[in-house]
Amino acid sequence: TATEGVPPSPPPGIIVIGSYVEVNGTRTDGLRLHAEPALNSEVPFVGMEAEVFQVQDGPRQADGYTWWYLSAPFDKNRRGWAVSNYLITTSNP
Repeated sequence: TATEGVPPSPPPGIIVIGSYVEVNGTRTDGLRLHAEPALNSEVPFVGMEAEVFQVQDGPRQADGYTWWYLSAPFDKNRRGWAVSNYLITTSNP
């Protein structure tokens, strides 16, 4: 389930496939990009605060969160599933 202190997820329709999102609200922790849309899945990458990604897939509901599959626009190896609570929409990078 969602934990206390986590920002709310954006309303439906704000984040869509093909849009760009920015990691926001993680302070210095960054946002874990998971191999699967699940809290207990492998974390191959961490998106840094203010880093921009393009939305490739989603949404998926799991573990009390809405998940989106993100890919870095300039490094396709930086990709994974992230919870929407730490994402805000932004313009193209």
